[in-house]
Amino acid sequence: MSRYRALVVTAHPDDVEFGCGGTIAAWADEGADVTVCIVTDGATGTQDRELMGEPLAKIREQESRRAAKVLGAATVEWLGKPDGYIEYSLDLRRDIARAFRRYRPHRYVVMDPTPTIEDRFVNHPDHRAVALASLDVTLTAGTTPGHFPELLDEGLEPWRGLRELWIFGPATGPRVADVTATIERKIEALICHASQVGDDFETIADWIRTRARDEGARAGFEYGESFHIITQGPGFHGDDELDGVDFAFTPPPVDPRSAPARRSEGAK
Repeated sequence: MSRYRALVVTAHPDDVEFGCGGTIAAWADEGADVTVCIVTDGATGTQDRELMGEPLAKIREQESRRAAKVLGAATVEWLGKPDGYIEYSLDLRRDIARAFRRYRPHRYVVMDPTPTIEDRFVNHPDHRAVALASLDVTLTAGTTPGHFPELLDEGLEPWRGLRELWIFGPATGPRVADVTATIERKIEALICHASQVGDDFETIADWIRTRARDEGARAGFEYGESFHIITQGPGFHGDDELDGVDFAFTPPPVDPRSAPARRSEGAK
């Protein structure tokens, strides 16, 4: 029996590997049952007009399944929606809720819906739509029977055992997870996506290590990945509602720079 279940929902193939691959691998190593749900088919991720479309979609699904195996993910849920055309909709929320109810995660990992990233660039529209729908599932469609009752007809009951919501993205988050033991697997999994990263593996590996080293240094780790983590509010439930898994929440260290400034003793 797995210690606990984790569900990761991303817009594109390779989002997991770039954003949270080391963390996912560490969870798998400690006995988690990890599922990766990829919303789009990745069919437009190329400048090659002969490759784009269905040929690339087939390649990217194969790459994703190989990468998931490297990370230790037990399941890949491939929704196959058109890459680059995702908009927030009730259909999108229903499809993600279906995965949420089917895999019943204790840890739920989603993308960052922020429109712009640290004033550096615009967040991909697919990322924003998938992220927002994924977040909303925790409040309504995944946890409440009256939302999408057709899912009940599919035998998918609301899931009320969620303990942690982890949000990842290209911006730094206040919580840093230690990926020192899994950084090489993160790199190996990313290299599986050759259609996107090419064959200059050494350059890719150096870039990943540099970024992960910078993230880890904020919390005293050799390598790290950062997140926002939410553990309370509507949709989150306590130990009495868990289904007998071996699960204990130990929050990763907080980046000291994210702590509120203390006023001096003489301040009023």
